[in-house]
Amino acid sequence: MTILLTGATGYLGGRIGRELLMRGHRLVAVHLNRNERFECPEAQEPSVLRVYLSESGIEEAFAKEKIDGVIHTSTVYGRNREDFATIIKANVEFPVGVLMKAIAGGVKFFINTDSILRRNVSPYALSKGQFVDWLEMAAGDILTVSMKLDHFFGPGEKTIKFVARILNDLKANVPRLHLTAGTQTRDFIYVDDVVSAYMCVIDRLSGLQKGALHTFEVGTGVRTSIRSLVTMAKELTGSSSELGFGDVPFRENEMLDYEVNSAPLRALGWEPKVSVREGLERCVAEEC
Repeated sequence: MTILLTGATGYLGGRIGRELLMRGHRLVAVHLNRNERFECPEAQEPSVLRVYLSESGIEEAFAKEKIDGVIHTSTVYGRNREDFATIIKANVEFPVGVLMKAIAGGVKFFINTDSILRRNVSPYALSKGQFVDWLEMAAGDILTVSMKLDHFFGPGEKTIKFVARILNDLKANVPRLHLTAGTQTRDFIYVDDVVSAYMCVIDRLSGLQKGALHTFEVGTGVRTSIRSLVTMAKELTGSSSELGFGDVPFRENEMLDYEVNSAPLRALGWEPKVSVREGLERCVAEEC
């Protein structure tokens, strides 16, 4: 298949793109700008078409290519103090535009990347939920899937993400890490298991029908507290850093505990393979 992938130069999108190419698919890789490149040395160059993130670039891709499906992974988290308008443009307006072009172009499926977070947690979570509303409204016109992710992590991740930042600070032996009480739990999942979840859904698209949004929550089923994860990370890195649990208050509307229901995804044949500890060990070994 020929698949248009937004966020191709991002952490998750890049890994999904490389896996698609390794499985023999052709990729239309959407880039933010001409200074970014999607790299997959193992793939033959004709297997990758690069499109720069602009209205004309996206339109040209749909006009020139017979695109079978879209995988949307690009996002703005709001961690760089982006204002509401910037977050809405990136997380709602842009994917709605791609969705409309996909429908007009007769594309078979649209796989979205969503968050497990409740909408009231942050502007990011709200914007992701708002796009899902539009995706659900379009379910009669195109096969729609939404992958709801909890906190994924892995080697090479940018330090704006929690696990990567913690490991980076511990390795640097920062004197004290300022943390919340750490009692909130998350279903931390290794990035390779997330990628395999997308591949599982793609392999079983023939069993899904248009008319309703198909939602898959991606998680291991194992809850780990922030305190436990950070303590484990300190042990694995051998850091001398002091762990300042309780230094930072919980953010407003913090989700302290919740469940990820991965049963529908497991029913398709998917199973996570990497434990939290093994994932952290891989990050430490590969200089996460």
